[in-house]
Amino acid sequence: MAIKLSELYKSTSRKNMKLIAGKNGMNNIVSWAHMIESIETTIFLDGQELAFITGIALEKVELKEKLYDLVEHTYKHKASGIVINTGPYIEKIPDNIIEFCDENNFPLFEVPWHTHLANLMKDFCYQITISDKTTLELSSALNNAIFFPSQHELYIPYLESKGFRTIWPYCITLVEIFEQDGITAVSNKKRIKILKFIENILYSYERTIIYDVDDKIILAFANYTQEEIRNIIDEIKNRCMEILKNKEKIYLCVGENTKNIECIAKSARQALDVLKLQRKKGLSNEVSMYSDLGAYKLLLAIEDKDIIKKYYRETIEELVKNDDLKGTDYLTVLESYLRNSGSIKAVSEELFYHKNTVCYKLSKIEGILGCNLSYLDNRMTYRLALMIMDII
Repeated sequence: MAIKLSELYKSTSRKNMKLIAGKNGMNNIVSWAHMIESIETTIFLDGQELAFITGIALEKVELKEKLYDLVEHTYKHKASGIVINTGPYIEKIPDNIIEFCDENNFPLFEVPWHTHLANLMKDFCYQITISDKTTLELSSALNNAIFFPSQHELYIPYLESKGFRTIWPYCITLVEIFEQDGITAVSNKKRIKILKFIENILYSYERTIIYDVDDKIILAFANYTQEEIRNIIDEIKNRCMEILKNKEKIYLCVGENTKNIECIAKSARQALDVLKLQRKKGLSNEVSMYSDLGAYKLLLAIEDKDIIKKYYRETIEELVKNDDLKGTDYLTVLESYLRNSGSIKAVSEELFYHKNTVCYKLSKIEGILGCNLSYLDNRMTYRLALMIMDII
């Protein structure tokens, strides 16, 4: 929902706006233009703003130090760049500010006093508004493709007009962020902050769409391979983890590539299935691909959920009830036994039980289930039952 700083800058060649430092940050995106004249006003920055400074509120005494602090605070509040209006209040941009902006890839522009900042800001805000309108229409078209795939007129013409070809493969990724408890969704403000952060990353990649709906961030990739998507989502995860600092849990769940835009709803359902599964298993802070789910894909593809629930009741439900009633850990032992291919030694080492204890517990489990776990077919039956527990 913004525009690249480099694109804004291209339109200002006739307006005496000169890039002084931080050229490596020109891919930053700008959501609005904001006048900043004191450190106190930087708290009103939400991130992605292009900040303007005239120096009118800065004292002449220690102006260099005050201006440096103002630029530093503006950077720390996630502004995309800064414009300094040189003239009667700021005669020259100090070298230490230029060095700071270069070191932090924070674009710094100089505009002479005779330039009308009001007109410049008005022009910028107009371009940002037009870009926002395009982004909103793209996300609306994509949403229609996901929820009303048969109504082609709601999305195909517009996506085609913006260069998103119908015949390309499409893939949906869902991002959801929770507080540390893994239950409480983060606040809307915090989620939007993460969305903006991801948006900055995605602007380096063409043919992508990002928007926010129902407490989830939706990413769409057009004409990318699954490996390319995995690498991009890995980058997003790693960079998000740096700012989350284990204070929140993030889920990044990727559907498979579709044949074309008309099948995008399938990729969205797959991503949602992965999200539900990973939340149930508590597997946060990692990239989860539908293509990596193995046998889970078969279970998730069964539309009649009553069949799955019946299988659960007929296989493992009695063991679950026994654990709940008597406080035993037979389900844990069974999971370890099946995961370790029936190795008593491996279960003993994993759960820190004596081998005789493991054998005793397995005997009790077999009695409750009415089966012999030494048979491979029975182990496969209950392995499948444990997988079903993750999706019901």
